[in-house]
Amino acid sequence: MTRKLPIQIPSSPRRRFLGNSFMGGLALALPWQLQAQSGFSVTPLRNTLFLISNANCNVVVALGSESVLVVDGGQEADSGELMQKINNLAEGKPIATLFNTNWRPEHCGLNYQLGPKGRTIIAHENTRLWQNNDFYVNWEDRQYHPMPLDTQANHTFYDTGSLSLDDETVDFGRISQFHTDGDIYIHFREANILIAGDMLTVGSYPKLDYITGGWIGGAQDCTTELLAMADEETLIIPAVGAVQRRAALEVQQQMLDHAYEQVANAYRTGRSLEQFMATEPMAEYDGIYGNSDLFTELLYRGIWYHVPGRAIPGII
Repeated sequence: MTRKLPIQIPSSPRRRFLGNSFMGGLALALPWQLQAQSGFSVTPLRNTLFLISNANCNVVVALGSESVLVVDGGQEADSGELMQKINNLAEGKPIATLFNTNWRPEHCGLNYQLGPKGRTIIAHENTRLWQNNDFYVNWEDRQYHPMPLDTQANHTFYDTGSLSLDDETVDFGRISQFHTDGDIYIHFREANILIAGDMLTVGSYPKLDYITGGWIGGAQDCTTELLAMADEETLIIPAVGAVQRRAALEVQQQMLDHAYEQVANAYRTGRSLEQFMATEPMAEYDGIYGNSDLFTELLYRGIWYHVPGRAIPGII
């Protein structure tokens, strides 16, 4: 049975390894990086938060005085090496809490290390349902199978939640359906660090996985709400790629608004997927996000499931 929140991590005065100031731009020049043979790098963010990253995912590690909180867990195949990097930072403190920002395997690798040990794994309830399901994702041509029960999220929520790590308040919640129907943000309030996961992409278009609930309308809603949470000093962590500032969300919002108008017009005028793609509807953003073929296909196919809900005015 899935256990519900609230959750508390033991609080005590926090050690601060780094000051709150941070130089930045859209893609930040970070102070230092330690490279491992696997390509993992460790980068200090603010206060006692660190970013561990490679080509597959970003993992955020928050050090408390007695325990450690981790956001996302990379691929299962990399989980042993990732654990070693975290242990080097933690200096003997245990990982008490792990977040999965959605069900995708590149976020859940540490579940296989921590779940069997009874550690807290937090996710949206929809994420746990996908972790426990057998389903086929046609645009990947991939069959997914249930994760072992002891590796699935064991603390789930529906709307929002909050916990404490020493004197850091950690807010988290689901806004809408973006990449999946279980995408969540994690906001370290005092450090002013916002983890957006797959709700922010860098150098590539987002994947609106309509098989597990993603679609353009939800992506627009998520981006709008994330913008409301961020100010000019907020460090925003995408699922993959460099740390971003608020400007990246602003560009994404413009791109998604453009995409919606393009696909809405295609439906209004009765264009097939092939006819829609032939118009190259995202050409003006390809210089920022790269090849748009998959995004355009997912955009078109995903909105079909929402037409009966009148996602496009004038379409019955």
